[in-house]
Parts: sequence; C-alpha cells; structure tokens
Amino acid sequence: MAAFGLTLLVLAVIRLRRYRLKERYALLLVLLGIPFMMLAVWPGAVGWLSQTLSIDHGTILLMGISAFLFLTIFELLSIVSQQDAKITTLAQMVGILEQKQKERGESEKSQ
Repeated sequence: MAAFGLTLLVLAVIRLRRYRLKERYALLLVLLGIPFMMLAVWPGAVGWLSQTLSIDHGTILLMGISAFLFLTIFELLSIVSQQDAKITTLAQMVGILEQKQKERGESEKSQ
C-alpha cells in the first residue's frame, strides 16, 4: 500500500519537474496517492471506522473504493469536458480563418 502511494507521489513530482505534466494533473496524482499513504501509515483506520459507524468492514471498504473511483472519474471527465470545449472553439476559429482566407483569394482574383 505504501509503495503504491509513494510511487504515485514520486511520479507526480518527477513529471511535474520535467514539465511533462501540468500542475492540475500532478495534483490529481498526489490526491490519488494520499489515501494509500494514509492507509499505509494507519492500517487500522478501516477497522476503526467500521466499529465507529457500526458498518461491516467489507461495506466500508466497498464504499471507500467506490467514492475514490467516483471522484477520480469525475475529475477526469471534467478535464475531458474542458478539453472538448477548447477543441470545439479551436475548430470554429480555424473554420472562420479558412473562410476569410477564401474570401480574400476570391476578392484578389476579381480585381
């Protein structure tokens, strides 16, 4: 558990330092690594939470993993949505520029 969490954290820092990863994505990797590091430091956290909430150990694990995956997918989908909007804007701008260039070419031919 600790090795996986530490690997995610180190990978995020290395990629960020080499400018191969934007800060937002590095932060995502750090946030993904934190729960694994916490469980490595305090492995009894799931048992304590299970007893405190009077919920079965397996159910707590399932809820935690589900929440973790849901938040990860939500973050990645928000990134994809922003990129899609940027691509749409860029495609529209290219279309406008091509149209202007075509109109200039036709106006130069007619003169």
